Amino acid sequence: MKKNLLCYFPLIKTGIKRFLLTMNLALVVSCLNLLQVNANGANDLQQLQVRGKVTDSNTGELLVGATVIVKGTNTGATSSADGTYTINVPDGSAILVFSFIGYTTQEVNVSGRTTLDVALISETTGLEEVVVVGYGTQKKETMTGSISKVEGAEIVKSPSVNVTTSLAGKLPGLVINQRTGQPGAENLSILIRGSGTFNDNNPLVVIDGVPRDNTLQDLNAQDIESITVLKDASAAIYGARAANGVILITTKQGSQINPKFNLTYNYAINQPTINPDMEDAVVFAESYNEAEWYRQGRPATGFVPFYSDEAIQKYRDGSDPILYPNTDWSDVSTRNWAIQQNANLQVSGGSNNVRYLLSFGASDQGGNYVHVDDSYKRYNARVKVDVDLSDNLTVGANISAIPSNRHASVGTDFASILLSNPTVVAIYPNGLIAPGRFRQSSLLSDRRGFNEIKNYPLQSTFTASYKVPFVRGLTLDASYNYDLRNQFQKNFGKPAWYHEYNVITKQYDMFWTIQPIEVRDTYSRWTNSLFNFRISYRRTIAENHNISAMLGTEQQKANYSYAMAYRKNFVSAVIPQINVGSTSATDAETGGSASESAYNNFFGRLNYDFKSKYLVEFVFRYDGSQIFPKGKRYGFFPAVSAGWRLSEENFIKDNLPFVDELKLRGSYGELGNDRVPAYQYLQAFQFGNNYVFGGKDSPGIYSSRLPNPDITWEVSKKMDFGLEASLWNRLLGAEVTIFSETRSNILLQPVLSVSHVFGFPALPDQNIGEVKNHGFELMLTHRNTVRQLTYSVNANVSFARSKIIFMDEVPPAEPYMAQTGHPLGSGLYYKSDGIINTQEEYANYPHANGAQVGDIFLVDLNKDGKITGNDRYMTNSSPIPEYVFGLTTNLQYKGFDLILYFQGQTNAWTYDGGLESFARTNLDNNTVYRATNRWTKDNQEGATMPRADAVQPGTTDFFLYDATFIRIKNLELGYSLGNNLSKRIGLNDVRVFVSGTNLLTWAKEITWRDPEINGSFGTYPPLRIINVGINVNF
Repeated sequence: MKKNLLCYFPLIKTGIKRFLLTMNLALVVSCLNLLQVNANGANDLQQLQVRGKVTDSNTGELLVGATVIVKGTNTGATSSADGTYTINVPDGSAILVFSFIGYTTQEVNVSGRTTLDVALISETTGLEEVVVVGYGTQKKETMTGSISKVEGAEIVKSPSVNVTTSLAGKLPGLVINQRTGQPGAENLSILIRGSGTFNDNNPLVVIDGVPRDNTLQDLNAQDIESITVLKDASAAIYGARAANGVILITTKQGSQINPKFNLTYNYAINQPTINPDMEDAVVFAESYNEAEWYRQGRPATGFVPFYSDEAIQKYRDGSDPILYPNTDWSDVSTRNWAIQQNANLQVSGGSNNVRYLLSFGASDQGGNYVHVDDSYKRYNARVKVDVDLSDNLTVGANISAIPSNRHASVGTDFASILLSNPTVVAIYPNGLIAPGRFRQSSLLSDRRGFNEIKNYPLQSTFTASYKVPFVRGLTLDASYNYDLRNQFQKNFGKPAWYHEYNVITKQYDMFWTIQPIEVRDTYSRWTNSLFNFRISYRRTIAENHNISAMLGTEQQKANYSYAMAYRKNFVSAVIPQINVGSTSATDAETGGSASESAYNNFFGRLNYDFKSKYLVEFVFRYDGSQIFPKGKRYGFFPAVSAGWRLSEENFIKDNLPFVDELKLRGSYGELGNDRVPAYQYLQAFQFGNNYVFGGKDSPGIYSSRLPNPDITWEVSKKMDFGLEASLWNRLLGAEVTIFSETRSNILLQPVLSVSHVFGFPALPDQNIGEVKNHGFELMLTHRNTVRQLTYSVNANVSFARSKIIFMDEVPPAEPYMAQTGHPLGSGLYYKSDGIINTQEEYANYPHANGAQVGDIFLVDLNKDGKITGNDRYMTNSSPIPEYVFGLTTNLQYKGFDLILYFQGQTNAWTYDGGLESFARTNLDNNTVYRATNRWTKDNQEGATMPRADAVQPGTTDFFLYDATFIRIKNLELGYSLGNNLSKRIGLNDVRVFVSGTNLLTWAKEITWRDPEINGSFGTYPPLRIINVGINVNF
């Protein structure tokens, strides 16, 4: 552990330097701000300190983060975790302005008081909350779309480096699965309301108004103000990229108060949620001997086992650890805990005309492999400034950089460790490292070279907003964005040394792996530019008619290029640089590629409501994409939605006074999906199919595909109906939505055979597929205050099921083999019915070729008396969960706060193919789960697993498992010192906390590995994280 800690000193040193630099910048801004704003320094000695609490007038709940400002100045404060605030006012006649989202702003005269408690009044049960939507904001009370939102304050409660993992189970309809936990490569699956296409189902991610795919996981959670998910037809304003839903991320900005500093530091240890228990040497040897007996035809006499009884006894008693070891490869190759750190410094403030935010974060996530620098380091820096040049003109800049470095060794992964033979020695008693399985021991990883990926993204957005003074309600907005990302990847391989015990000399001989010294350098570059211009108009006519309209245009262009160089046969491995490698033609290789894409579109929104009671919205986008042929590049994507706030009707107010808010809403629209391979309308050629002409090898050129001049985007038709309610002064809230979607024009390859004589290897994709999707979402909330205890409960569940309507599949031999009519992701499996336990069962029922007693009993579905491929059936099972749910509980008592967050899924199925390969001739290890209670000649009737080296003709549903699970996703306990105690040590607020992620998991069937993984047990599992941290405001 000491060694691990020392390894982090360079990071800490670098981080401190960056922190000091950021603090210096922040202090300079603060000093300039103070000089600009306050010319009354002579009056500071006469200031009066006022303190108090901010609460909810209905429930008495403490309001954390309420803003308190001295009217007419930029002097301000915010209420801490215990609801208290402290602020200095010029004199006893000052006026304080109290504000909080969802509450009516109040102005209170100090009147010489030093203690001032304020109870804010809720604005229509909190529905005055402003929610970010496509190209604007709307009040929640008048929204007609199906939109979910989570505040940044909720996201930071998870210590995960990847912010996406914090969203799992938080929002109804958002399906997030973590398929691996490897640092910097978590491979999270993000879906909105399940799958709707055979192609790319990823949603569009928009950060501060700019589409930015593959960046959500790199954001600093401390920088996020809110995340909004557009799930229904309201996403049509994003046109041809919105069919899979849209995720809108809004980052924080400055405020008109004196500089406020926030420092957060997290120190955590992590480990895989579950390390599968693997066979030890004894069980491995016994099961392998069984398999050999089966492979040799189960001879009655003369069988010589691969592992003798004497050898197995030595494995068992450990009497000869050199020649007969009992190696737990998982234990020797992985650490019990790895370290991860996260530090953030943020300063925000401003004056009457300037608002700024400076943020810096550093994250370091260590891996769990021994002798492997499997780490991920990331830095986040952001500067956001808004300046009011006049009463009508505001300009702003938002610039961020996210450099990162992912480092991994060569040839080591979780699967290779678990599959390693336990009868092979890993480390000799004298500490020397043995070659391991295939001379690829994970303990040699740091000697074999490394893989390194360095990313340097820079994102910038510049904005201007002008309120036209001579037309009330008219605003002009413009923005320009330019993103640049450079990536440098180096793969360095070299021979590794190891030792082998010489049974003759009794010495340890050193050898080298047969591996050339080689370097592969890859440079990739991405650019993205976007220009946006919008005209907005908002007006209230005759007090009751509220109208708002927005029209805009947007042009986007993206470029990508990469260059690669490879060299091998270096003189020395000391310098892993491309220029010192061999220049021989057989030792060198180069490559490269480039691509570009562009969008040109027009969009708009029109809203009308009468007395905020009857609501109508229309949105559209006229979208153009260059990946489609001329004449088919533009499409029109409209959507309409409407709402009725029944709670505003007198018959509800008079008869149901406990109803705070009751709203019916519905929407319908058409959206597009252009996430398909580009330029399929063009004829493409490739070099290859060389031929001999004149005694020489001549390069050939051939057509790689037949073009499709009619290709266009997929079309999604979405319909939603929803009900929103808030009752008994927000004690209970409910929201239920039912939805349906029809996805047509899905790109698929038609089922036709084309002879190569025509010069084309296959037909092109065509817009022929169709899929339907339907489901529901339910969210319940409860919040209350009982004396000094404030608590809230938020529960959500969502269901989504897809059905393939048409895919032009090959007519199956049997109707039960057809994929049409089944969900996306379903597959063909042989139907199992236990184990062939006896010779009688083997003789009386059909079985696959090569099958023996002890194999899986397969059902003859077509009743033809034999087991063939026609006995496979299409399941309704998919690794994509149909039900996802979450439950969050928040409690506050005095200075203490507790968050408990459950997440889970059901109706998801995963096939663990790793369990098939048991006791095979490749000498791969397997799990204790697979070996336990397997069929043997002495364990027949009670066996629950097939025999060693069992035969099966293909995938069977025997190894198809229910992936239902519930887990404690996050648990956090914190304590705030409060303003009084914090002030004594010169700080505004101090909060210390301890938290855990993925602490405990209950799984219905999958207990030998993490149930969230899709596939084999050899995948790097998600991480369990134990974290301690501190948050300081000053």
